[in-house]
Amino acid sequence: MEERKEYIIEHVAYRFLKQGIRNVTMDDVASEFGISKKTLYQYFSDKEALVTEVVEFLIASQDFKFNNPAVGNAIDMTIALRKRISPVLKMYHHNMEAELKKTYPALYHRVYDFKRKRIFDNTMENLKLGISQDLYRPDIDPFFISKLIVGRILYTMNPEYKIFEEYEVHSTALYDHILDYHMHAICTPEGLHYYKQLTNNIQNETSS
Repeated sequence: MEERKEYIIEHVAYRFLKQGIRNVTMDDVASEFGISKKTLYQYFSDKEALVTEVVEFLIASQDFKFNNPAVGNAIDMTIALRKRISPVLKMYHHNMEAELKKTYPALYHRVYDFKRKRIFDNTMENLKLGISQDLYRPDIDPFFISKLIVGRILYTMNPEYKIFEEYEVHSTALYDHILDYHMHAICTPEGLHYYKQLTNNIQNETSS
């Protein structure tokens, strides 16, 4: 039963990300998995229980090691993250967060707090590592820049604040422009040269 439940949670998470929460009903879920609503309610007592489990799954799935030495240096790690989130940007439905905020405020704050802390901690660790590797400028303030990055992700790339339109937020191009601006601001000449090599390789892979 648990294996079946986990399978449902994983696939419903994808639908929530793609379509938003409100657009996916319990009837839709039961129909998709070929089960009755009675059976579905044996797994989840109501839609809020389903949403809660999906949110917990999404949080757990993002609990990966960003600053992983096996990936390479600090810039390698930044590019690896870019590759990881690129497909997510294209499918992510920002109505999901808006619906969480309106209908499930406790869950929304859990997601928001998780994202804010994780973005800040990962950025801070990456900046310190990059400085130690002479890839990032020694005069930058990791704490201050980490706060700016939190704002960039949580506000600049959120259509709710009307800074960019939703279609722009879903575009990898916007993320790449912001990342490029960021890297030009923090890199040493050696770091910037290495960063440009990596991005050129990505462009060549995309065009080939």
